[in-house]
Amino acid sequence: MKIVSISYWRLKDRYYRLVGLRCQDCSTEYFPPVYKCRKCGSLKLNDTEMPKSGKVLTYTILQETMKGFEDQEPLLLGIVRLTNGVKILAQIVDTPVDHVHIGDRVKAVFRRVKADGESGMIYYGYKFVKA
Repeated sequence: MKIVSISYWRLKDRYYRLVGLRCQDCSTEYFPPVYKCRKCGSLKLNDTEMPKSGKVLTYTILQETMKGFEDQEPLLLGIVRLTNGVKILAQIVDTPVDHVHIGDRVKAVFRRVKADGESGMIYYGYKFVKA
C-alpha cells in the first residue's frame, strides 16, 4: 500500500485555496511561494489567498500527457494573470480547446487533478474555467 506524500498534505492549502505569500515590507505577492521577496529582498512574508479570477495571457495544448493524465487529453495549460498581477500556470477546463483565446476572463475552480491507481487516493486542486 502506497502512503500519500506528507508534503502534499502540508501544502494542501496551496493547492486547494491558492495560498501564496505577500511581502510585509513592499506588499508584493507571489504564487507559488518564495523564500524571500524578489522585489525588496525582505524575509518577512505572510500567507495570503490569491484572487480567484484573471485573464489568459497565453496557453498551449498538450496532445500527449505524462502518465496518469491520459484521460484528460488534450490538456490545455495556460498562463493566467490574476487580478492582483500574479501569473500562475494552470489547467483550463470545461471548454473545448478551440474556444479558449488569449485575453479570455477565467475563474478558479476546485477540481479532481488525478487519481492514484495504486492507492486509490484522489488528488484535488485548482483549475480554471472561462468566466
